[in-house]
Amino acid sequence: MFALLGHVQFDLIAYFDGFESQLGADFAEHALIEGKPRLQFIGDKLDEIRIQLAFHLHYCDPEAELAKLRGALSAHEAMALVLGNGSYKGRFVLTDVQAIAKHTDKSGTLIALEASITLREFVGDKKNPRPPLAVQPRLPPATARTLPVGANIAPPASSGAVRDSIPQAVTSATQAQSELRVTVDDVHMTQKLHANPVAALGRAPGLLNGMKRVAAPLENLSLTLARLSGKLPEASDLLRAGDDALGAVRNAQRALSVVHVGTIVGRIDYVAGQLSAAAGALASVAPSISRLATKVVTRAL
Repeated sequence: MFALLGHVQFDLIAYFDGFESQLGADFAEHALIEGKPRLQFIGDKLDEIRIQLAFHLHYCDPEAELAKLRGALSAHEAMALVLGNGSYKGRFVLTDVQAIAKHTDKSGTLIALEASITLREFVGDKKNPRPPLAVQPRLPPATARTLPVGANIAPPASSGAVRDSIPQAVTSATQAQSELRVTVDDVHMTQKLHANPVAALGRAPGLLNGMKRVAAPLENLSLTLARLSGKLPEASDLLRAGDDALGAVRNAQRALSVVHVGTIVGRIDYVAGQLSAAAGALASVAPSISRLATKVVTRAL
């Protein structure tokens, strides 16, 4: 589950298991000569959010992402927090960053990193409020895209349909990324069975099921982006990247559809390469889709 904090993109550990919110209100306590004291409401406390983050070399540069967090902490600026589903949580300042290196290679290069950040709500100056959000009704002219023979050509989407479609694209990309990571881990485990091709062959059905779970949200992503490409020029680039990821996953599926003991080792290595290509394509899609989601929640679309 990825989100966007300013220009920093990240994944939540185990979906919302890594997202903790703290809300509160302040009350003054007035003592009485007899009886219990009375409470008087003073005001609401600032919302506080604690997020557990996961960075892995497979889909990002953990060192670079940590550097972004350090930069955001040093900037002392309020940033918009937008979840991957397009939900705008408000503006927050980054007050605390804790990082734990979970995995490095022999040379010390960071492979996996877990971090915890604390955000506090930023309400600004009531005497000098930010200008209200404004809808921008004008959209770029539609651009054509060549679709496969027999494909259904969706009519141009309205502005409302565009705003509805982007969260769908975000959800599909998120699901695909999540399933892909699980499947890639399974493939890497299977690669360790080079000396035991029989055991590796026994894992092939499970790998195929995993790739099927990756392909399904990628297909939905392509359909959603195809509808958006007529209204948003940037959707065409996202569509190409999504199609590249889907094509790589399908190549991997075909490679494992018919295998035997003599071919399984080479096929697994090929599958690992194709899934790596799919992961790279999705990594290039994620930040752009997050920016589109930000435009939706800030009503820039």
